[in-house]
Amino acid sequence: MFEKTKTRILNRIWPLLPEEAQYNHDHAGTVGAYKLWKLCKYYTNTPDLYLKLLDTEYEKPLFLRRKPSVSVMVTGGEAGLKKTLMSLEDQACAKIESVNVCGVNIKETDSLVRKSESEYIAFVRSGAVLQNRAFYECGKAVLSENGPALIYSDEDFIDDEGVRSKPFFKADYAPDQLMSHNYFGGFVFVSRKAYIDAGGLEEGTSEDPFYDLWLRISESGKVAHVDRVLFHRTGDMENSKADPEAVKRALARRNLKGSVSVVEDRCIIDHETEGLVSIVIPSKDNPGYLKDCLSSLDEVTLYRDYEIILVDNGSSDENKKIYEELCSKYNAKYIYEKKDFNFSYMCNLGAKNASGDVLVFLNDDIKITEPKWLGSMAGQARISYAGAVGCMLLYPEGNMIQHCGTKDCVDGPNHIYQGYHPGDEGCPDAIFPMDVNGVTAACLAVEKSKFDAVGGFDEEMTVCYNDVALCYDFINAGYVNCVRGDIRLIHKESVSRGTDDLNETKYRRLIKEHTRLYAKHALKNSPHPYYNINLAMRYAGTGPDYTRWMYKVKTKARKMTPAEIKAWKEAPVREDMEIAFDEIDAFKYVHIFGWSFATDYKFNHKTDRRMVIYDDKNFYLAELQSWYRPDAYKLKRIPNTEFCGFIAQFDNGLIEEGRYKLCLWTNIGKFETGKELIR
Repeated sequence: MFEKTKTRILNRIWPLLPEEAQYNHDHAGTVGAYKLWKLCKYYTNTPDLYLKLLDTEYEKPLFLRRKPSVSVMVTGGEAGLKKTLMSLEDQACAKIESVNVCGVNIKETDSLVRKSESEYIAFVRSGAVLQNRAFYECGKAVLSENGPALIYSDEDFIDDEGVRSKPFFKADYAPDQLMSHNYFGGFVFVSRKAYIDAGGLEEGTSEDPFYDLWLRISESGKVAHVDRVLFHRTGDMENSKADPEAVKRALARRNLKGSVSVVEDRCIIDHETEGLVSIVIPSKDNPGYLKDCLSSLDEVTLYRDYEIILVDNGSSDENKKIYEELCSKYNAKYIYEKKDFNFSYMCNLGAKNASGDVLVFLNDDIKITEPKWLGSMAGQARISYAGAVGCMLLYPEGNMIQHCGTKDCVDGPNHIYQGYHPGDEGCPDAIFPMDVNGVTAACLAVEKSKFDAVGGFDEEMTVCYNDVALCYDFINAGYVNCVRGDIRLIHKESVSRGTDDLNETKYRRLIKEHTRLYAKHALKNSPHPYYNINLAMRYAGTGPDYTRWMYKVKTKARKMTPAEIKAWKEAPVREDMEIAFDEIDAFKYVHIFGWSFATDYKFNHKTDRRMVIYDDKNFYLAELQSWYRPDAYKLKRIPNTEFCGFIAQFDNGLIEEGRYKLCLWTNIGKFETGKELIR
């Protein structure tokens, strides 16, 4: 009787529920859709829903203490012009003084800008549909950033039915990416003063005069990024193409020498360089891989002005003799100092003995396969704003990415695009130069003066995160870290010391050094300057962060009472339970995420679930929050399994340090998961 009444009430209030609640109505009915409405904020599975949910998080445009005056220049062809003009009429909190349809006439556009008396000029490409908050957000940026020279935003694509897709969540101002392509897009807010100071639009000097102008403005003015979708691309909007002439002009202005090539509508610069490069290779008892590394370095590398410094922290007498022979053959300095492994100390020791003005830290398990690698990386490192320079590293088994820069995720730094293949749809930027938060010291180039200025590697971080900490120090000092995705080397990852997540001692060291990283080396201005906060923050790749909301959930954990322990031990064992884990770790928070259901039970979506975390002495009960998981239903096609996801996220101080087993305990029985949690 109660369920019928509940369903009848929900059917009456159904029209009042928000739009996203209706996505699953046909499949699950009103009650199921109501559940989805409550849970969908933890899981989204379409770009359209994700983008619309993002929009709901932003405050409504209400008030600006000062609205900058704006003149609008609509450029490009006539296709989509009406849509663009209509979106301009709907702007909130905007002080628009004029709207000018400029077409493709560069001289007329330049003349209109110079005649304008507005503080800012909004360049809008015909076919772009602006959100009504676009000018409001730019006005906020003008106030908060103290009058930037140029402002750009994120974007997506919208079709004729209003369905949104293909979001382009951009990095904060990234000079190397801008030298690769015009990623600012079809809506750019420019200070009129900065426009005049940069010389304005110039006709006939490059393929894209606007791109040429953005490059000039960015060289001397502050560039701000609004990390929100402020405009939609449409099918009527023209795409930007590679413009090598604009890039060559920029190189000349900056007194940089290099060749420019075009790959898939992107420009790639091979910077010319000269001067001694010091290659520091830490190694111990690994003669086979070291021999491969040195031989490939000698045989493949085109740039020959380098020295090799081999730092050995205590190889056996037999291997030491082999190392000495290799150093003699390849004319390398050999530094032998027997002590406990400390990667940071070994790198710093090598740097102190280096004579070159550029340092390259290279693992002994790297195989050189790209002839231009050293010259291009050293040339990039010598740019005045450059910090650490890395490259793409591939697993030896095939064309699979191990490293292409790092991003700062929910539980710490992770490799971008790890497990992808170059050219995959899910990693469109991997094969190009990209500005990133950090690069791995398995192959890292940096000017010695910059390295010394930030104090080198942190020797308190003996194994883990020391390279990330160094890269954070460069960002905090005002430098830009770059990964050269066009340079690809082979890496036998962690062949010498193994991995940290399978060994308890190493895992505890990982946690300790993770804590030090964020205690001493956190980024000052933004946690993700070169990785957009709307992108995946836990997994490899750069797709939308569909799971972003689940990390806001906080659950409880406590010690079990004797009665609870007795009831749990006596609970029936479910042999038909299926369970999958997306995440089990314990850094600042304990994360236990996944989904579970019993295959012969009809009411899985109503199952009361808890996680027992236990060892021989301690027994803890962790609350599980339900999580909408349509992927589980698609995988199994069992009714109601889309509501069987679970989340446990609580402060790791709630349980004592130890190694624990995980048991799922439900109202219909228990199931030993076979998984462990190291805290």
